[in-house]
Amino acid sequence: DIGRPEYTVTATINSKEIARSNRALKVKEVGRGVYDPVLYFPREDVDMSSLETTDKTTHCPLKGHTTYFDLNMDGYSRNDVAWSYTDTIADAEVIKDLIAFDKIQVQVTEYTTG
Repeated sequence: DIGRPEYTVTATINSKEIARSNRALKVKEVGRGVYDPVLYFPREDVDMSSLETTDKTTHCPLKGHTTYFDLNMDGYSRNDVAWSYTDTIADAEVIKDLIAFDKIQVQVTEYTTG
């Protein structure tokens, strides 16, 4: 289940904002269990200069091949803070090349109003 929230979403690490978007996609997944929804940011809305591609890759049968990113910003670094599906299956093409963040290392905030 993929939706587009009607509000702004940010990703912050070490008190620094690394992404802000009102065009993020929210993916709700069900596999062997129910997972927390994941927000995927367009690359244009992410500070890509702070992310470095790693050699780590994984494969998801529901989405495709994943590339991971380390964070290196202002002398602060963390491993595997983000990922992107760079080679997707047809059903997941809408998230191809978007950036998702590890919620354990990165604070992802949804600014809903109402």
